[in-house]
Amino acid sequence: MAGPLDFSSMTLQHPTVEEGLVAEEALLDMVCQGEASLGWLAWSPRDRGLVMPRRHERLAGFPEARDRLVEQAWPIRFRSTGGTPVPQSPSVVNLALAVRCHVGGSAAHLEWGYHRLGDPWCDWLADLGVTSADLGPVPGAYCDGRFNVRIGGRKLVGTAQRWRRVRGCRDMALLVHGAMQVGDTPEALVAVVNAFQDAIDDPQRFQAASHVALRDVLPDLDLETAIPGLLKRLVTSKDVAPI
Repeated sequence: MAGPLDFSSMTLQHPTVEEGLVAEEALLDMVCQGEASLGWLAWSPRDRGLVMPRRHERLAGFPEARDRLVEQAWPIRFRSTGGTPVPQSPSVVNLALAVRCHVGGSAAHLEWGYHRLGDPWCDWLADLGVTSADLGPVPGAYCDGRFNVRIGGRKLVGTAQRWRRVRGCRDMALLVHGAMQVGDTPEALVAVVNAFQDAIDDPQRFQAASHVALRDVLPDLDLETAIPGLLKRLVTSKDVAPI
């Protein structure tokens, strides 16, 4: 896509995977530099890739795994947060929110950061008629965590966050991110992650039954018109982090 992504747009944007990852870094940097106290981004890539922390590059079998995935048209891309590999494709919608806030030394702000993203997401799903949305871990899911957005106990959205100091003061900048599977089948995306696991000779395998796609529960939903409602909920939530 030509030019940078719009950090104040309420619409779903369609960059490449690499452009989306770069834009999220720029969004966090904008808050860190004091240029804004709040910014957001909703994007769904027009290409695809398997995104993982750069530490995976040090694995003994990484070069062979990278080549095997390229042959399958799943190039590897790197992200700044931790966890296990996550597939990105037009079947995934990403939401990133950057917030300037003040926190003390307590680890409680980490939990607050996940609720800052996950609670409005669950409320949005409830407005759409999904009554079983909540936050929690999902055994067998790739990149599992305590604050997945779940539907019926299955992972819909994976979440991650980063904190950095705002330049010249004690305030902090939070970037919290969610990746939601909206199309394709859980089997298709899980197979890509498991292919990487096999290529690096890692015995851990992930289960398709631990995941759910949004179209499985809301087959008639028009994402382009629904995403602005989710963004509005995220943007208007309170930004008071624990001191």
